[in-house]
Amino acid sequence: MANDSLNNGNIQVSSFSGTSTRGTTYKGFSTVAGVKSNQLYDMDIIKQDLLNHFYTRKGERVMNPEFGSIIWDMLYEPLDESTKEDIMDDCRRIINQDPRVSLVSAHIDEYENGLNVRILMNTRPFDKRINLILDFEKETL
Repeated sequence: MANDSLNNGNIQVSSFSGTSTRGTTYKGFSTVAGVKSNQLYDMDIIKQDLLNHFYTRKGERVMNPEFGSIIWDMLYEPLDESTKEDIMDDCRRIINQDPRVSLVSAHIDEYENGLNVRILMNTRPFDKRINLILDFEKETL
């Protein structure tokens, strides 16, 4: 098993490859560009599922309007305590929907062209940490 840091543009996650001595616990499929194999396992599929959830605008998924994040809708709102609390609630909701992870901490920062959300989670079956650093950028014309 190898742990290192992966940074693809505006996504940073701690990467994990290989399987545990107990074998594969989770197996999934991903069509994300740059993946050598479409099959993802264990920590990799957990991370990809969470990224899909966060980077999908709430209401965007056909037949599942509750899937996704409201963070995209909050980009042009002033980042006051009320907005931060709404974003934190959304992060908690997304993390709590996945039984494979538990939220450790979440932090929201504003920068010139968007929001940065840092989420630290613990994976329940592996007792390992996942650190997601998500950038939500305002569209520029």
